[in-house]
Amino acid sequence: MRPLTVAVFLIIAISLGAFGQICLKHGMKQFGDLGKPSIGLALNVFHAIFTPYVLLGLSLYAISSCFWLVVISPGGWALTYAYPMIAISYVLVVLLSRALFNDRVMPLQWMGILCMCTGLVLVARFGAPKG
Repeated sequence: MRPLTVAVFLIIAISLGAFGQICLKHGMKQFGDLGKPSIGLALNVFHAIFTPYVLLGLSLYAISSCFWLVVISPGGWALTYAYPMIAISYVLVVLLSRALFNDRVMPLQWMGILCMCTGLVLVARFGAPKG
């Protein structure tokens, strides 16, 4: 498979995963605390799954996984090259949660994100896409 095609599938997989995480957070904000002692944690998780945004988030993860399968297929990229690229989603989630949920990001967290980005550049530049 052409490297550009694999890269597009990777970007789609990463984006869907990040937006899935945002939907999960939004859904859980709507659902509330899982620690309600009245019905137990396992039952609360089961009920939370059927909150619309939680269900959407899980669905986005499932679709993301389908795109990911193309990325790591024999015609795609080596797992040692592709998997570190998932760190892009960590950066994307931080930026989105800051924008959408007003989450605070501390200076040391920004430093960690910068380290992840530096690592991504190194993997992209010096890694071997094929095993």
